[in-house]
Formats: sequence, structure tokens, C-alpha cells
Amino acid sequence: MSILAKALRLMGTVWLWTAGLLIVSSHLIVLHLDGFWALINLLNPWNIASVLTLELAAAPGLLLHMAADQLTTTATSPQNG
Repeated sequence: MSILAKALRLMGTVWLWTAGLLIVSSHLIVLHLDGFWALINLLNPWNIASVLTLELAAAPGLLLHMAADQLTTTATSPQNG
């Protein structure tokens, strides 16, 4: 595995952990300040703004992992020619 692929995978992992901790802490803050029903409303799958925010928070980390996978598969594939 190349150094670039390792760096991308590390950055993706750090991003996902940071986004996950931020999401969990924000949900705990909503639970503490606004109560249980506000948290339920926030976690409602029909709340499009909340779902898009969660997806946009995790997307860069997932894209970095996908880029690292692409680099490793193209580096190990045999060359034609």
C-alpha cells in the first residue's frame, strides 16, 4: 500500500471519528437542553434537513476511504501492454 493511500485512509478515519463524536455530542446536547421529544424529532428519518446534515458530515471521510481503496486496487492490478 502506498504512502498516499495510507495517508488518505488515516485522514478518512480521523474525519469519521471526529464527525461521529460531534454528532453524538450534539445529540446529547439536544437531549439535555430540549428534552427527549426534541431528540426524537431530530432522529426522525423524515426530517430531511437532519438526515442531509448527518450525511454531509460523514461524506468526506467516506470519500477519503474510497479514494484510498481505489489507489490500492489500481496499484496492485496488473498492467496491460
